Amino acid sequence: MKSIFLGEQFNLVCRRTSNTTSREVFHAHSQLEITYIHEGYGQLITEGQVFSLEPGMLMIFRPFQLHHIQIQVSRQQPFIRNVLMVELDLLKAHWPQFIVTHDFIQDLLEEQSPIQPIRLAATSPLVQRMEQYADTYPGLLPHEIEEDTRLFLLDLLAQLRYLWQDGQQRRSGDVLSSSANVLHPHAEAIMQWIEQHYQEPFRLEHIADTLHLSPYHLSHVFKKATGTTIVAYAQATRIRHACVLLTRSSLTVPEIGHRVGMTSPSYFCKVFRTTTGSTPHQYRLKVQGRK
Repeated sequence: MKSIFLGEQFNLVCRRTSNTTSREVFHAHSQLEITYIHEGYGQLITEGQVFSLEPGMLMIFRPFQLHHIQIQVSRQQPFIRNVLMVELDLLKAHWPQFIVTHDFIQDLLEEQSPIQPIRLAATSPLVQRMEQYADTYPGLLPHEIEEDTRLFLLDLLAQLRYLWQDGQQRRSGDVLSSSANVLHPHAEAIMQWIEQHYQEPFRLEHIADTLHLSPYHLSHVFKKATGTTIVAYAQATRIRHACVLLTRSSLTVPEIGHRVGMTSPSYFCKVFRTTTGSTPHQYRLKVQGRK
């Protein structure tokens, strides 16, 4: 495994390998994520849709997109992938010179539906560029890193644009979208209900009454469909919206907690820290420091 970590703004790991099943939860982050699967199988759940994962698939997650990946692994069948996490503000000063790529990325980020995983050969320029930079990076001098990292990102995003344009023209050969399956209708309805009511304190019984189902049946269906609990999903949804508010507003931490349905500031801070690894105040400072 080769990895490059430049604080919160840029993180590239090639050939990250999982041999054992880890506890995956619904989560979101402020960075754009691009992940390519070399080996392994699994399932992606995002925004009420389910996608089967297999070798040769490229996944793209927008900033603050809530998602959950379930992987099927063993020592004989590991899950191996390249993962790039990047804050697009890293390229902010360069966008005026790269208008076409900037407009493409903006259109991609503003899409309402999730970006479907794309089938892509490991020999494609995009995948090869990720691995080539991971190989090159250790030999770079300190004053070269900043420039070369930005050049790499601009090149990679251009490759993604070419791939996207090619995929729109033909859905065969090396570039194919993965078909989506719809979640169990009750699980999807629960996700939609939580998205509409996350700003309010609520109990499981409230959702059950709305959907005319027992709390037990509701919990069982959701856990079976998603691999997680309704409470965990509700917390992940609230923390995702809290991260957006911490990034894009000047509201105080207690005000943000109240807006995402957590009226106790201490409880909000505890859940936020458990989920993200930092307090709301620390998270805001990190985000401000990256701009």
